[in-house]
Amino acid sequence: MEIQDLLGRPIHSPEIKDFFAQYHLPQKPNPEYDAYGNLFWVRVNNEENTIRCLFTGYVRYAPAYGEPIGNYNKEKDQLILHEITIYPLATPNGKIPEIALPFGLNIGDDKKTIEQKIGKKLTGKRLSNVGGTFYEIFFEEFRLLLALNPNEQLNWLTIFKLDLYEKERICLKALLKSQNKNIDPNRIPEIQAFLSETPIAQWRQRMAEGDDMFSEESITAVEKALTEYMQTLCEAMQKKNATTVYNSMGKLVKTLNKINDKYGLIETMEREELCEWMNAIIRKTGLELADNVDITDEYREW
Repeated sequence: MEIQDLLGRPIHSPEIKDFFAQYHLPQKPNPEYDAYGNLFWVRVNNEENTIRCLFTGYVRYAPAYGEPIGNYNKEKDQLILHEITIYPLATPNGKIPEIALPFGLNIGDDKKTIEQKIGKKLTGKRLSNVGGTFYEIFFEEFRLLLALNPNEQLNWLTIFKLDLYEKERICLKALLKSQNKNIDPNRIPEIQAFLSETPIAQWRQRMAEGDDMFSEESITAVEKALTEYMQTLCEAMQKKNATTVYNSMGKLVKTLNKINDKYGLIETMEREELCEWMNAIIRKTGLELADNVDITDEYREW
């Protein structure tokens, strides 16, 4: 069994018990509870802290991830595994027990080797505060967070069980081409009318009333980003390209991330206003999204 196949299994399952025994993890971890008395984020680490497992009780696990694998007792709120981290940096020599990582990866593999082993390009690079980079790669049932050192060699990794929302988003992306027929260019005038419904006017009003969180420079930067997004969106609609319609929102969110990093003008109210506008406009194109899908949250940092 691959290590990622342990995700979604109860702590009492034979597979988890064997894993714990092999790598000397405690069989009976100290429980942690949320404010309602439900088991939540119970950590189980080996003595060296190089193998770290995260469990959550059934009551909180099932709504987020679906039903666990194998036999379990709903009434006892049994612990279910949903995250495993392999972290050699916890030891002075940076070594871990001999453990089979996903796709035959090894600590120290370079970026090219990693891509060859997992069969995917490493994209969406994020910089680490201590040097090096992070990459996040999605698969059918789990995602990998890979931490590379400044020499682009694998330092450590975390394997996450995909939650139901992540699975839904992956499914949506896979089916985007089939939604080309839903994109209606006849709605472009309605889309363009959304420019008069952005929260920009309210923000300028708040600034005029003395809210010093705003400046004309910061508001203009957001206004420019929304206007340019509108042009890109209408071009994608004209071509009936659902993938470009969807991806254009991600680009807008990333632009707003940068603007907010610079000016710090998006707080709770502004976030709600922007998200409402952005989710309304993307659905007006004809793109079919589940009601619970927030089109902004994949990349949003505000």
